[in-house]
Amino acid sequence: MKKLALTLVMAFFAITAFAQNENSNVRIPSGYQGFLESGNTWHFDKNMRTTMQLSTTHGFYFNGNFYVGMGIALEFNGDRTMMPIYSNLRYVFINNKAVSPLVSLRLGSFISDEIGAYGDLGVGVRFASKRDFAVSLMVVGTYYDKVEGGFYDNNGYWQTGKISPSGIGLRMGIEW
Repeated sequence: MKKLALTLVMAFFAITAFAQNENSNVRIPSGYQGFLESGNTWHFDKNMRTTMQLSTTHGFYFNGNFYVGMGIALEFNGDRTMMPIYSNLRYVFINNKAVSPLVSLRLGSFISDEIGAYGDLGVGVRFASKRDFAVSLMVVGTYYDKVEGGFYDNNGYWQTGKISPSGIGLRMGIEW
């Protein structure tokens, strides 16, 4: 996991350095923008399996760099389905280049068997086009309140208690 994280950080900085030297004209984001994103989360709690998330967010870019929107997601594996409902703040650092670093913050609540707080912070790269379209790739840290769940203890007995669905993952998305 450490090697993967180090490789992703190095790739992020290499792409960002490339973006500084690239001199292409791309469409600067403005007005309404929609996102469709998908990714995986590897959970910190050993009793949780990897989940897949599919989300959509809709909102507006202000000044070409700052985005505010609302969204909904479904995160699921074989055991549990969670539905985060959130507000999204996103900042694109170099909006007039084809490759640009970005940061995204989601804050809200999730609905599952219980209701709790949800948040995630993503850092990544945005690949823009000359049209109203972009692709993004992010490393994301996700927080969920602890929920009631079940798990097998070290002796193989089924136990119930609180589990933490929080974790780290990768997310890829398109923007139109």
